[in-house]
Amino acid sequence: MATTDNSSLILASRSPRRAEILGDAGIKFTVTSADIDEEVFLSGAGRSSNTRSPVEVVQRLAFEKARAVAANRLGAFVLGADTVVVLDDEILGKPGSSGNAVAMLHRLSGRAHEVITGVTVVDPNGTVRTDFASTSVLFRNLERSEVANYVATGSPLDKAGGYGIQDSSFALVESYDDCYLNVMGLPMCVTIRLLEISGFRRFSTAVCKRHLNFDAACGSKAIK
Repeated sequence: MATTDNSSLILASRSPRRAEILGDAGIKFTVTSADIDEEVFLSGAGRSSNTRSPVEVVQRLAFEKARAVAANRLGAFVLGADTVVVLDDEILGKPGSSGNAVAMLHRLSGRAHEVITGVTVVDPNGTVRTDFASTSVLFRNLERSEVANYVATGSPLDKAGGYGIQDSSFALVESYDDCYLNVMGLPMCVTIRLLEISGFRRFSTAVCKRHLNFDAACGSKAIK
C-alpha cells in the first residue's frame, strides 16, 4: 500500500521559472520531470474544427506530465503544468533554435497574443484536477537589432513564444491583462486553488505580490 505524504509536492517539470514561483510561495517540493513527447500533442492543434483547441492541448499536456510522474510516486501530491503562446489561432511553442526564436519575436512584435497555461494536480489518492489560465499580452514594436541581441543570449530558446516576460534586460511587453505569473509559466491563482481543493495547504499567498510588487495577484497592467 502506498504511503501518503501530505507535507510535500512533486513538480513534474524542469522549468526553472515554475520552480522559482513555487519556492517564492514557500512550498516544499522536489522536481521529477515527466518523459513525454510534447510534439505529439502540439501537432494535433490548429485552426481546423476537427483538431484540439490550445486550451485543450495545454490541459492535456499538464495532465500527461502529472500522470506520468504520479504513476511512479503513489501517495504523493504531483503538480504538472504546460504553457503555450497563441497567435492567430496558432500555437507557438519553444523555438528550439535561434532562427526560430528570431522569427517568432518578429511575428509577435507590435501585436497582442494569448498565453495559456494548463495546470494539473494529482492528490495522494490519485484524484486528478485540471484547470487553466489565459493572459492577453501586447508586445511593443521591436527593432531587429534588439531581437538579435536578445536571441544571442540564449534565453528565448526554452520559452514558449521565444520570450520571458521576466527578462528585464529586454523589456518586450508593453502591457498585459490578468495574470503575470501565468506568462512566466505557473498561474498561482489557479495552482493554489487546485492545491487547496486537493488538500495541500502548505504555501503563502504572498507570492504574487512579491513578483509583481503590487497588491493584486491578477489584473491589467502596463509595463513601465
